[in-house]
Amino acid sequence: MPAHTSLDDLDAVSVDRSDTDASVVPVGYELRPSKMRPAVWNLPAGESTPYHRQREQEELYLALSGRFEVRLDHGDGDEETFEFGPRDVLVVEPDVARQLTALEDGELFVVGAPNVKDDGVVLDADS
Repeated sequence: MPAHTSLDDLDAVSVDRSDTDASVVPVGYELRPSKMRPAVWNLPAGESTPYHRQREQEELYLALSGRFEVRLDHGDGDEETFEFGPRDVLVVEPDVARQLTALEDGELFVVGAPNVKDDGVVLDADS
């Protein structure tokens, strides 16, 4: 059965890290999709997502607002960094390490699939 909500009706929760003011709106928790894991990340300027990869999930990122620096490491020394802004969309395979840093306050709509809980593997930021 289709599910519907507004982001305005959902509460943001603090990210479970003491070193950040970032928050996440757990869209998936409200809508309970079975095959994907959606959320909206709110990142203040200067904050970053953890440098991580996924075990199984492919992730789609859509910048709703703000500007971000994206760091991707494809392995074997193949690394790229670029800017990402409103209406930009990015899909990252599970084994590619990634980190997004807010250059200004911003929101990211993130969808991981398949819907696998605790799929992220946090890496050393200097890796």
